[in-house]
Amino acid sequence: MEERRRIEEIIMNGSEDELSQLRIWLFKESVRLENQESSLAERYSRLEEDERAFKERVDSIERKLETASRKLDNDKALFEQRLRILNSGFDQLNSDKKKLESEYIRLEREKAYQRENEYDALDLLFRGVNNPLALKKRYKDLMKMFHPDNISGDQEMVQLINEEYASLCRQYDISMIN
Repeated sequence: MEERRRIEEIIMNGSEDELSQLRIWLFKESVRLENQESSLAERYSRLEEDERAFKERVDSIERKLETASRKLDNDKALFEQRLRILNSGFDQLNSDKKKLESEYIRLEREKAYQRENEYDALDLLFRGVNNPLALKKRYKDLMKMFHPDNISGDQEMVQLINEEYASLCRQYDISMIN
């Protein structure tokens, strides 16, 4: 403020030399201000350019984020679909397991019933044997029929025959003769 009054006083009452110095100072000040204005303009344009570049980077990042978000949604949907498939597979496996367990129980019952029939069959196989020689002959004939090396052989049946033969041998008080 004070400098302005001094300049106004020089303009009004100043000497030629003071006016000349004032003109030089005004010229220098004008050049300084123009340089400063030019510098500010450059800084402003750089800031605008930086702002544009920043907006472009933000837009690019937003597009990448949107793409990643869509990919994540797709992956999530795929995961959920696979999880549903696995769950239905496990449900099917549990159902099959229960069916197999019930089938196993049924087969075990049938097997037990069949064992009863085999014991009844053993009674039939050795029916009519009333002496040790007939027992030995019947045993050899049965072994020829049921031995596991034969085509129609049955190991379990041979074991049952051997058990029955041992039992009958004890009954006739003879040593087992194979």
